[in-house]
Amino acid sequence: MKKGIHPAYNEINVTMTDGKTVKMYSSVKKDLVLSTDNLNHSAWTGQRSNSGDKGQRAADFKKKFDGFKF
Repeated sequence: MKKGIHPAYNEINVTMTDGKTVKMYSSVKKDLVLSTDNLNHSAWTGQRSNSGDKGQRAADFKKKFDGFKF
């Protein structure tokens, strides 16, 4: 690797949403606190966050553009 062009890597603490702390290396110099991780993201849990909103988005769209002629 070429000298002097790569960022310095620092050991940081990453706090997960359940409070567990993991040590990682990053070019970021401060500790991170995650608001989303594999415990609460829909890609891993299989749950949709807007599942109670079925059909409401379409109804809002129709209401918003009701007077327009398409």
